[in-house]
Amino acid sequence: MANQQPDFAVAAQYVHQFGDQVALMGNTAIGGLAAVLEEIQRINQRFDRFEQSLKAELKAERVNNISRLQNSSVTHPDQHLAVLHSYVDNTPLPNFPATPADIPDLSNANLGVILRQLELSVAGDRLEKEGRLRVAIGLLERAV
Repeated sequence: MANQQPDFAVAAQYVHQFGDQVALMGNTAIGGLAAVLEEIQRINQRFDRFEQSLKAELKAERVNNISRLQNSSVTHPDQHLAVLHSYVDNTPLPNFPATPADIPDLSNANLGVILRQLELSVAGDRLEKEGRLRVAIGLLERAV
């Protein structure tokens, strides 16, 4: 072995082949990493949407609690009601009754929309739905 001389051509060929193999490993890892990064981005987007939805729902809950408190002091059918907000996007509920006297005048469709926006059941007859809405609004049965 002491007299053997290195064959640089063979060594260069092996180094070249080794380099090719290392390059292939890098591509596999990078390709896999890119897929992982894309999935992480999708997960982040879902979390962002969830966070926005949760924030809107929490804000609507705060607004609605204040409105319910105000509405609990309503003692006459013609007194103004504080409007509740949708849990979906924290916007004022469309076609919300202005007074307790307006509740029976809501169309079935509008009553259903309001109940769904408050994430309440739409099951039952008209009186049950109106009663559910009255409770959600914060009206006291004995007063109005």
